[in-house]
Amino acid sequence: MNVEKIRQDFPALEKWTYLDTSFVGLYPRQVRLGYEEFLDQWMRFKVSESKTILEEWLDKANKVKRDIASFIGVRSSEVAFTSCTGSGLNIVVNGLKWNKGDNVVFPNWEHNPLYTATLRKYGVEARPVGICNGRIDMDELEEKIDDNTKLVQVSQVSYVNGYRVNLKEVAEVTHEHGGKLLVDSTQAVGAICSDYKRDDVDFVSAAPYKFLIGPAGLAFLYVKEENIRDLIPDRIGWKNQIWEGDRAEKPPKDTDTAEKFEYGTIHFEGVYGLEKSLEYLNKLDPRIVEKRDIELSSYLWNELKEMEIQMYTPEGTKSPIVSFYEGKAKEFSGWLINHNVKVTGREAHGGHIRVSPHFYNTKNDIDVFIERLKEWRQLS
Repeated sequence: MNVEKIRQDFPALEKWTYLDTSFVGLYPRQVRLGYEEFLDQWMRFKVSESKTILEEWLDKANKVKRDIASFIGVRSSEVAFTSCTGSGLNIVVNGLKWNKGDNVVFPNWEHNPLYTATLRKYGVEARPVGICNGRIDMDELEEKIDDNTKLVQVSQVSYVNGYRVNLKEVAEVTHEHGGKLLVDSTQAVGAICSDYKRDDVDFVSAAPYKFLIGPAGLAFLYVKEENIRDLIPDRIGWKNQIWEGDRAEKPPKDTDTAEKFEYGTIHFEGVYGLEKSLEYLNKLDPRIVEKRDIELSSYLWNELKEMEIQMYTPEGTKSPIVSFYEGKAKEFSGWLINHNVKVTGREAHGGHIRVSPHFYNTKNDIDVFIERLKEWRQLS
């Protein structure tokens, strides 16, 4: 990986020491080309004789679904485009059949926890799982899953401190009791090589605007093939209409693919951009990207530990996120912006700083951050 050459693809790095991909990933110049392709096609109305412009867009969307499926180890028929991570999570929650007495299990630090109006309406019990030393308490998670557990939700990588879940282990426990596993993978896909078929998860929702260096306003939902038919769409649109009357515009859509969860027109411009994001990462090789991300986060963790800083991220965590406890965290992150250094500072969870390097970062970026941290501590 020629990092210096790669960094030339990211204009923001000319000014910024950017270590906040878990907030928003940077765009390379190549992704912009996808947007330009879409706009040029629309503005010039470039279509073939046999296709409408909508058919051109749909063909591109289907092609990018195949790209996503290959990237995460699933089938393209199991992938639907959505608008954001939360949209995918809601499609699953609202589409399952709930009964009073059912329960859901989730770590209490989830970004979008399974405590929704739908579940309250049906009298579903919420069973949050505690966090112990920066890790999900796996013994407690296993204790709270029983034969009435319909859905277990976890983040593949915690947005809080980078804690990485063993999805296959959680899936096995969940399935032993007849439940389904719902995964938020927004902080993982693009940084960590994932194979959701291998891990036997049921549902995955993810947005590409972080480690996938892709667009905002577009996301994807993976629904394991055996779950597609029984998961009921919670909305209706031209992609999944079920009306068969004499004024129906077209026959009902096939309910055996995840497309029925798209409802209507999707963010096609983002689709064109995402195609370029996936091309870029595949050219680099996702395995090499993962290796580099973990090397950088490990280097950062060790440097902070040497400073005797109280770490929020557990030792040995293999993810792109490193968090540590810091007083006046938001004030510190704001101070860093004035020095062209970007991380996330949060007062929640005890007050902490979250740093998230990606493959386009260098150890020098981390050294710059460490020096600024030392300077801040002297000033404070």
